[in-house]
Amino acid sequence: MSNRSKSAFCGSSSGANTAAAESKPASNTAAENKYIQANALARSLGWFSLGLGAVQFFAPRTVARLSGVQQPGIWQLCGLREIATGLGILSSARPTAWMWTRVAGDAMDLATLGKAESPEPAKVAALAVLGVTALDMICALQFSASDLLEK
Repeated sequence: MSNRSKSAFCGSSSGANTAAAESKPASNTAAENKYIQANALARSLGWFSLGLGAVQFFAPRTVARLSGVQQPGIWQLCGLREIATGLGILSSARPTAWMWTRVAGDAMDLATLGKAESPEPAKVAALAVLGVTALDMICALQFSASDLLEK
């Protein structure tokens, strides 16, 4: 975030700077706009990861039944991955790498669903994963674009 926008949001110790910040609105750079958009989505996806991971870890048999992949141990491992990724996203000021980790995890989930013993529930689960993958990709690309614009 630029010094100009920081002073507009956080205040400033100098009266002249405060008056200048109050007289004209802070305009965000393209990098800041991308970061703001991506950060709101990333926080939501971080909380989603924590919730999904908890369900996968603590109720793997239910996830196995609903997904068509009858191997609860796989879902517990996926749950641990989701929890770690969610914590990484929520604890990072710039979670670009963590968002790409979510995209990679989505690819692993789709590959797992492709080996399902029950194909019908797996198709429904795969559609849900694809929907979340789209959001993960959008967010990861926005962070990556923001990172590039700041360089």
